[in-house]
Amino acid sequence: MREFAGKTAVVTGAASGIGRALALRCGREGMAVVVADVDEKGLEETRGQVEALGARVLSVQTDVSKSAAVEALAAAAEEHFGPVHLLFNNAGVLVTGKAWERSAADWEWVLGVNVMGVVHGVRAFIPRMLAHGEPAHVVNTASVGGLVVGPFLAPYIVSKHAVVALTESLHLELAAEGANVEVSALCPGAVATGITSSERIRPAGLEPAGPLSSAAEEAFSEGLREGIAAGIEPEELASHAFEGIREGRFWILPDPSYKPGLEKRMGSMLTGQDPLRFSVQTTDEPSS
Repeated sequence: MREFAGKTAVVTGAASGIGRALALRCGREGMAVVVADVDEKGLEETRGQVEALGARVLSVQTDVSKSAAVEALAAAAEEHFGPVHLLFNNAGVLVTGKAWERSAADWEWVLGVNVMGVVHGVRAFIPRMLAHGEPAHVVNTASVGGLVVGPFLAPYIVSKHAVVALTESLHLELAAEGANVEVSALCPGAVATGITSSERIRPAGLEPAGPLSSAAEEAFSEGLREGIAAGIEPEELASHAFEGIREGRFWILPDPSYKPGLEKRMGSMLTGQDPLRFSVQTTDEPSS
């Protein structure tokens, strides 16, 4: 997919951060834009900003962890704007803490949004893209956290590794089909968004996250907040994403500073070393 004007894009997690920046970039590229999120207030703010660009826009409140909701999103997009050409599976949430102290609800929420949200997007949109046959592209927002590991982020890191693996498999399957659909794994480092306040969109009725139980976890969480605040702006990430789409790249790795960490991790596997800790400063923020 090399041309965007006159085409249709869908962006999940569009109420703020990376998702909002992607939606605005789609509008500036002359696309019709469908924005989706559970955060109704933030979603309407995004809709208004995209509309102010002169772009056609539709907002659909969507819980991506629910298959029926994502199917409804796909149907609404087609009904309003016709075939969807560009999909950003971008919604994501984060909790911190020790893996064994995070509740089942914590794990289910993070995996439900970060993994099943992408799975539902793939299942709802890929068949429609294959059916219309026009050039199309799917971008799954993973993370540097999907390529390396670190402590006190297990649900998030597990989810983003799953997104990377799913995206690689999807690429190979579409290639085997000779499909006119390309796929990219977007793996940013730190991005200045509000991901560390994911609790604001925690579903009603879901038990709140339990407190952190050690000074090490507290220090990590503080370092994570500071690292994210110092990250690149979402608009810069959106530019990297569109550059990667235009060039047909599978891997969109905007931050070269974490590549040595990738090499060290691969080396540790080949030599049988214990897992290496990745620096908090290069841990990205999931989009929301």
